[in-house]
Amino acid sequence: MRPRYESVIFDLDGTLADTEPLVIGCMLDTINAHGHAVDEELLLKFIGPPLPVMLYNMLGLDGEQSHAIYMDYLKRYEDVYMPQTRPLPGAEPLLDALGAAEVPLAVVTNKREDAGRKTVELLGWTDRFETIIGADTASDPKPHAAPLLHALEILEGEPESAVMVGDTESDMGAGRNAKFAGVIGIVGVRDADYLRRFGATHTADNLVGVQRLLFSV
Repeated sequence: MRPRYESVIFDLDGTLADTEPLVIGCMLDTINAHGHAVDEELLLKFIGPPLPVMLYNMLGLDGEQSHAIYMDYLKRYEDVYMPQTRPLPGAEPLLDALGAAEVPLAVVTNKREDAGRKTVELLGWTDRFETIIGADTASDPKPHAAPLLHALEILEGEPESAVMVGDTESDMGAGRNAKFAGVIGIVGVRDADYLRRFGATHTADNLVGVQRLLFSV
């Protein structure tokens, strides 16, 4: 198999790491603990951007209110939820295949960079990625192009030969805004039509499907 792209950038939560239930559970616990009645159905409509942006979009909370919830969330997640992190099915075979093909890899997450690095370290993947970019690393988080272009500069790649793999509209929008050759959306939190509306050039049901899209026979 030959890789179709010269650089691959992955989202982390819900893309490579099976953290979606952990993130959602921690968000719900934290937001409700601060007196805001939010259920999973409502939360899923807004998930994708960094939590302070979500809180503004979902509840209209100002910066001070959002910051207090965000800091509580970070501590709660690191202490209680992060240790439960596991890879999604197909993640390690996919990373193995890309590594064997010597394709440069990066993670771009809307977590803070330190949280992204801790998650990658917990999974034993530190040596698999050239860089980990968080919401606080570049000038703007996804869906802005800045974090992807920053990662691509470190990978010494070009947008016309790069691909973004993720599962939300923030990932799709970032890939489109960075003018990447490929933007692969994993169906789950969002359906295929929704992901294509926000910039996906391809969609897959899982990481096995992603691997088929990343390689040509």
